[in-house]
Amino acid sequence: MTSRSIRSLTRAAPGVHFVEGPLSNWTILVGEDSATLIDAGYPKDLELVLGTLDQVAEGRPLKAVLITHGHSDHIGSIRGLQARWSLRVLAAAAEIPNIRREVLHQVDFRQVLPRLGRYGVAGWAVGAVAAGGLKDVAVADVEAITEGRPLVVSGHTVIAVPSAGHTPGHTAYHLPEANLLVTGDALVTGHPTSRTSGVQLLPAMFNTDRDLARDSLERLLYTGDLILPGHGPLLR
Repeated sequence: MTSRSIRSLTRAAPGVHFVEGPLSNWTILVGEDSATLIDAGYPKDLELVLGTLDQVAEGRPLKAVLITHGHSDHIGSIRGLQARWSLRVLAAAAEIPNIRREVLHQVDFRQVLPRLGRYGVAGWAVGAVAAGGLKDVAVADVEAITEGRPLVVSGHTVIAVPSAGHTPGHTAYHLPEANLLVTGDALVTGHPTSRTSGVQLLPAMFNTDRDLARDSLERLLYTGDLILPGHGPLLR
C-alpha cells in the first residue's frame, strides 16, 4: 500500500475518467472490453494508477498507454503496468527518443538549483524525487502514432495533436466525440511552482522551447470545450 493519494477522480465524459494525481495527472478511457491510459504518473504512482483502473475499468484489462511526452511524471509507472499486461505504448515519433532515454529532454539539477529560492520550487523538487523522479523509467517498445489521423482505442476515437515546446515531440490528444482535449504539459491549470490557477504554461525551466510552447498553448485553446491537463484540475 502507499501513503500517496489522488486529489480527485472525475467522470469527464462517458467512458472518460480524469485523475488528478498527487503531482501529475492521468486519464483513463474505458470501453466495452478494455481500458486505455493517457499518461501514467510517476513511478511511485503505480499503485494509485492501478487503484483508479480498478475503480473505473471494473476488471477490464489495460490494453494501451498513449503518452503526451516522456517526462518521468508521465511515463513513470508504465514498466510496472507492463509487468501486469501486454500493452501497446504509443507516442509521437519525435518524442520516442526521449521516452526510450536515447536523449533526455527534462529539467535537471543544473536548472533547478539556481531557482530553489523561487516560489514552490524546493517543495516541488523534494516531492518529485520522493515520487521516483530520478529513477530509470525508460520504455523501450514504443509505437509511433500518426498525428492528425483518428485512432480508436477502447472504443474511443482519439486524434493526436502536435504541441511541441514543452518537449520536442509533445502531443495532446483530442477526443472529438466528447469534445475534450487531454493536454499533457502543453497547457496546465496549476502547478506547485505557480502562484496562479487557470490556463497557463509551466515555468520556463520546464520547457525545451518557450516560444514554441507558447504557440502550442494558443493553438490548443481552440480545440475542445473541456481541458484535461497534465497538472492542475479539469477545466470546463
